[in-house]
Amino acid sequence: MIWVSGGAVSPEATGGAGVIFEYRLAAVLLSRLLRRAHVPIGIQLPIQRVALQQRIAGHAFDDIVVGTDTTGQGPAIEIQVKKRLPITGGNPEFVKVMSTAIEACRSHAQELKDGRLLLGLAAGDPVGDLEALAELTTMARAHPDTISFNRLLSEGVTRTSLRTRHDHVVTGVATAAAIDDHFEAEALTHQILSALHVWPVQVGRDGRDWRAELDLIADLASAAGQPADTILGHLYDLAQEAGPRAGDLDQHMICAELLRRYGLDLTHATRSAPETRTTTINITNSGSGTVFSTAGNQVFNGLRIGR
Repeated sequence: MIWVSGGAVSPEATGGAGVIFEYRLAAVLLSRLLRRAHVPIGIQLPIQRVALQQRIAGHAFDDIVVGTDTTGQGPAIEIQVKKRLPITGGNPEFVKVMSTAIEACRSHAQELKDGRLLLGLAAGDPVGDLEALAELTTMARAHPDTISFNRLLSEGVTRTSLRTRHDHVVTGVATAAAIDDHFEAEALTHQILSALHVWPVQVGRDGRDWRAELDLIADLASAAGQPADTILGHLYDLAQEAGPRAGDLDQHMICAELLRRYGLDLTHATRSAPETRTTTINITNSGSGTVFSTAGNQVFNGLRIGR
């Protein structure tokens, strides 16, 4: 379902100022695929496939589609990539993204509802706008409908800056859908926000996500006798070639290409690589004491808390 091809739009027609940014992000995801790491947003399952420019396969958010199994039946996330995307109702580029999100919600309504398909937005700047949008999506997923969501967005409950950002999103959605009715626009906005997962990403040479991936792929690179930046550079080259051809890549294909082109044999290392997950530690100080909470069972060796 997720990976079935169809349609007639050529990925050769894609391009723009964000192409380098897009393929650097794709390289990070290919690296995560090699490491058997999970999808950075939305899905806590290891990446099994990374496909590029998938409009021909019926994906609205078509820049990168990440799948979590080899059959196309497991959860997948389609990701729209923008180097810069101010989240304002008057920004034509944001309105265009909302228009694409509306298309996705209409064409894949059941898959989005079931959690089999997710929408992702990966962008570099402005970070504050993207973080606010990410917070709104998390809030929206905690509410079943617009009425419930709007209670949370009431004055005195949610901070003004976040409510203002929500107003910008509603304006962008209303413009994209050519809707005059405000409640209808709010309802469609809630539907989009509930499906959307936002990744404020930094993949420049000194960017946080690029540098983090260099550290995380170091063991695999060492097994191949190459620096980590060389391996990530090769993955960028593969993404750049695969993109215009709507490439659909799995771990075996990547390893075969690295061996064929550069003599890098990562087959054994990738087979033995454990699934890598990022651990989030939440620290809460309620006044009566400090509480550390994580997903799953975590052991904190040598942890000391003092004045």
